[in-house]
Amino acid sequence: FDGGSQESAAWKSCPPGALSIHTMFPLLPRFALLAAMCRTASAHRPSGVHHSGAAYEWIGVFATNALSHTWSAQKVGGAYADPAMKLVLIETALPTEASMEKLQDLASDLMKGECPSRLAGYALRGTTAGVCYTLQFDAGLDDSLFTIDTTGVAGLVIAGEHGPTEFERDRHYLYDSSGTDIEPIAEGGDADHDISFGSHSFNMALLLSLFAGLATAVGGLVVYLPESLHGGREATLACALAASGGVMLYISFVDIFAEAQEAIEDAGYERGEAHSLTALSFFLGVALCVALDKLVHHLYHRAGVTILGTC
Repeated sequence: FDGGSQESAAWKSCPPGALSIHTMFPLLPRFALLAAMCRTASAHRPSGVHHSGAAYEWIGVFATNALSHTWSAQKVGGAYADPAMKLVLIETALPTEASMEKLQDLASDLMKGECPSRLAGYALRGTTAGVCYTLQFDAGLDDSLFTIDTTGVAGLVIAGEHGPTEFERDRHYLYDSSGTDIEPIAEGGDADHDISFGSHSFNMALLLSLFAGLATAVGGLVVYLPESLHGGREATLACALAASGGVMLYISFVDIFAEAQEAIEDAGYERGEAHSLTALSFFLGVALCVALDKLVHHLYHRAGVTILGTC
């Protein structure tokens, strides 16, 4: 706007620290894009550590309390994701994320070396030094099963050439002799390592970054619309703030709340305890925001400033 115009003077009359439409509207599409980017990334990347440049695509650490476990690979859509897959087994006395991180380089080196082929039904056994196998899936079977001997083994670090969930149809990829699914204590991988120029990951990142940058310009154009279209400065600002609050509440409940509860569970808490701690932390955060809001309004009131804008 022209610095000497009445419109410019009106904008400058906003209370100090208040958000203007210039900054508020660009935030709306940026929040939405951020949520989409986070959701896309989390859907394609395992939780835990990310070891760039590793020979494996996935790695996990498991507690092995039974004498034997079964590694399962299933056809999905009538075919295996790959006819074969390298798998590294490293025994560990302490199945923790820290142990997995220490053994990442070993797992990668083993996978780069010789990995003898094993047909479905073959019994596998890890060692503390680590063993690499090439699992050959039976094209004539819908499920290829491999028994892992875990007698006297407290835990296993397992690294795969592919993510194990690529071979899941209706059965978990690892279960014990009683048929109970065994989930990883921690997992990570290098599933998104292909970021070379022209790759799908590179193009997607470039496209999302471009949209995020354009969102600022597109959102800022709203202030140039006739007042009859956006209802006036104060009403538009109030509605923009309310809409942004809705976006953040959605992200908090759909993404962040669930991830926080999962992280607390990973720290060793029971599911019920993790849910209670997550809910308690959420409402403590709400209380903190309410207190800060009351404090800001109190300070504005003492300064004789009126905060305008209702939606």
